[in-house]
Amino acid sequence: MAERYDAIVVGAGIGGATCAALLARRGLRVLVLDKNSLPGGKAMTVSKRGFRYELWPIVGGPAIGSQFSRALDELGLAGEVEILAPKEKSVLLYRRADGEWARSVGSARPEDANPMALPELLALGESDFAEAARVMMDLLAMPPHEIDALDELSFADLLARYCLPQSVISYWGMWINIVFVVPLDLVAASEAVRTLQDFARGGAGRYHAGGYGRMAEVFCESVERCGGRVLLRTRVQRIAISDGVVTGVVTDRGSFEAPIVVSNAGIQPTVLGLAGEQHFDGGYLSRVRGLVPSWAIIGLRYFLDRPFFEHGMYIAFSDENYLHAARLAEIKAGKFPDDVLVFNVVPSVYDASLAPEGKQCALVGTICTPDPDFAHGDALLERLDATVRRLWPGIAGCIESVDRYLGSDVSSLTRDRAVPAQGGECIGLAQIVGQCGRHKPDARTPVRGLYLVGCDAGGYGCGTHQAADSGVRVADIVTREHRTRAAI
Repeated sequence: MAERYDAIVVGAGIGGATCAALLARRGLRVLVLDKNSLPGGKAMTVSKRGFRYELWPIVGGPAIGSQFSRALDELGLAGEVEILAPKEKSVLLYRRADGEWARSVGSARPEDANPMALPELLALGESDFAEAARVMMDLLAMPPHEIDALDELSFADLLARYCLPQSVISYWGMWINIVFVVPLDLVAASEAVRTLQDFARGGAGRYHAGGYGRMAEVFCESVERCGGRVLLRTRVQRIAISDGVVTGVVTDRGSFEAPIVVSNAGIQPTVLGLAGEQHFDGGYLSRVRGLVPSWAIIGLRYFLDRPFFEHGMYIAFSDENYLHAARLAEIKAGKFPDDVLVFNVVPSVYDASLAPEGKQCALVGTICTPDPDFAHGDALLERLDATVRRLWPGIAGCIESVDRYLGSDVSSLTRDRAVPAQGGECIGLAQIVGQCGRHKPDARTPVRGLYLVGCDAGGYGCGTHQAADSGVRVADIVTREHRTRAAI
């Protein structure tokens, strides 16, 4: 007889692990299944030669007051994972029109914000500074009902209401690229403004002691302490459905029964693959097939024989390399700027235990198509490496080894391919016009008892915070259903 649970969570990414831990804490008997050997999904922290690091550069926001904090508090785990929000750990590098690189050092804490940092970085004159400040004040003061009205407007269209110099447009383009891994002219203005307000209240540049994925590990440990079970290295082959109702899952280690299944595998792999198209009507299937994934981050991991980087995060951008839709088309065709957009995170600057003493690992990435079969990936990595060596010429003398990662590597570790040119995405569904706010896919699917969690449904915000937000919200939905079933 198959083991029976109150709820099964497919995938131990941030969303799935958060949801599972909360459900288990609330008294449900929970089973968590993941195909990998570690929890964390796209934010897992792996180990190699004494280093601990993520698949690509990851930091998050808000730094203070995130849904991670709420989940830790409810679980009684506030002391298990330290949420790091350091001062003077992030650096913006902007190549001005004259070719010189300007530099600004920032903090993850909102109380340390320097209002003059941006005008100094972008060399703004008095009138440009006044207009840039007006934009910021308007966005930060925008009430919720006005934000909700921006679901159909791109952030680029919102900025076009102002008279801004190119340097400020480039800054916002970079910010959108790094936070959402989508272009300035496609991201939903509502999503961008909500997230900006979160950052203003709680800062940005959060990291987790023990590695970013440590949070998912602790959540999975909590599931087991609450009487649930976590099975890693277990691939779910099928979500079992009978007469439009979930009955459990079939895996490579046997079958498990439950009236509730929460999938962290992505809406397209879940609906088109694990559950099966025959269980959904044509309209829902058409909507799911048409959803657009976020872009990918591909890059290089530099293992260094000495501490080289002083700060934990560096972002280098210019007027030529922040990405909008037309520039992504150029990248797909193999046309790159001389210096590509660079996102560089050095985990051991946040937590010294993440590297052997006297060494560093720098996770460097740039943005491209999520297609795992991207033909120009290797060429883009060569351009990224050249950009890194120009920005930090001394790094060449410190390199012990370099690892590469492409969209195909990301897809094999995380999201199974379900539609063409999908699988290597950094986040999940793109947070673009038509897929945010009231247009976001519902966490409830048409199949009774089948729910979605993670960056495809149920949440909003920056990357891992969106996943945790979804985990908290979906846990509330599932808890109500479980209690309703118990009362019948």
